[in-house]
Amino acid sequence: MGYRWLRWSTEHIGHRLTGSVQGARAEAAADSLFRLSGLPLVQRFPFRAEAWARGTVRLTIGEGTAWSHHQAVALANTPLEADVEAPLLDAGNGLASDWEALGEHVAGHAVLVNLGLVGAPSGAKNLHRSEKAALARAAGAASVLFVNQVEGGVLLTGTASIDGTLLNIPAACIAAEDGAALRERLHSGAPITARLTMSNTSAVVEANNVIAEIPGTTRPEEVIVVGGHLDSWDLASGATDNGLGSFSILDLARAMATMPAPERTVRFVLFMGEEQGLLGSRALVQHYRASGELQRIRAMINLDMSGNPQGFAVGGPEGWGALLASACASVRAVDSASFQGRAEEALWLHSDHQPFLLAGVPVIYPLSDLGKHVYGCYHSSCDDIHLVDPQAMVNNVRFVGALIYWLSAQETLPSHFTSAVLRERLIAAGLEEPLRIGGDWPWD
Repeated sequence: MGYRWLRWSTEHIGHRLTGSVQGARAEAAADSLFRLSGLPLVQRFPFRAEAWARGTVRLTIGEGTAWSHHQAVALANTPLEADVEAPLLDAGNGLASDWEALGEHVAGHAVLVNLGLVGAPSGAKNLHRSEKAALARAAGAASVLFVNQVEGGVLLTGTASIDGTLLNIPAACIAAEDGAALRERLHSGAPITARLTMSNTSAVVEANNVIAEIPGTTRPEEVIVVGGHLDSWDLASGATDNGLGSFSILDLARAMATMPAPERTVRFVLFMGEEQGLLGSRALVQHYRASGELQRIRAMINLDMSGNPQGFAVGGPEGWGALLASACASVRAVDSASFQGRAEEALWLHSDHQPFLLAGVPVIYPLSDLGKHVYGCYHSSCDDIHLVDPQAMVNNVRFVGALIYWLSAQETLPSHFTSAVLRERLIAAGLEEPLRIGGDWPWD
């Protein structure tokens, strides 16, 4: 059913941008589907958000007396009005080391920055585009042109703001081919000027996370959260990012409502505002902290662009790694043909598990490989239903559901992170720098 519902959404709703008419329709559809599936508890969690929407963007490149227009797409949370003309400078991968090497030369320049890593030193870790934009602003850049690494003229959108606030400099994405051509001219010594003009809109709106719950039979006070973001960018229908995960959650809830209830309470959460800075999950975790509800949540399973899981990764304190390995072995014993049973311990950021993780809650994520043809359409105009494999969504439901029932049946689950252990693990995973850039590092 999940695939059928997702196909209907792509045909009748379209994109699901938070704050848009389509976003509100997606919230209403998810609420209705939970109720029609027989979930005993369904509610909406409202939160207020600064909803950015794209207007027009124009990129003009000048070299001497010659000017040419290039395709570009504005990144979200960029200024409502901007018209910036500045000399162009190549800032490479946009990592801290790149800005340090350029030093004071960045000030007043338009900067060319790779979205991915190109020719980076061994062991270098990439940063999110919002973190690169923050470093560019700190270095004094006048504007940022991100170069997509997907060939074929594909333009990528996404937020350039870490926390959802509007930037004070414009940022846009250009195609890989245009980026390569500009670099070639820059490296030949040609002085190039970039004029980036944009007009966007923004308004404070009320959006809703959509929540449904199946109460546990023997340990109802302990909650396993299964979440994924319902919202998507506006260039396409968001079929893989993240219709693939969110509509699998709707189907999982439908299936579990027809089965014996799990021993622990299972709470299904479809978040809005993820793409604009984890707005819905931040608001919900803040509420859970204030109400004391956070202590009831034993784990958070996040489905973001997950399909046909071959295992699971966990970020948790001692005990969670071994527990997950046992769970994966149990699931594989049921279906060794389709499920590899991989189990890993890992921490990463920039999805709705992040606020839960920083609050100490153990987080689990499916291990999937959707293929280059899917990841190349991430946040772009080609993210549509033709990329979705229906069986991948079926396997989402099968394997995530099996994991939930297995975890729910355990007599005890390991604890939350202590503050000290979480800090140590985040540092070991190389996540201190991006969290500090984003203002999310919880320690001094």
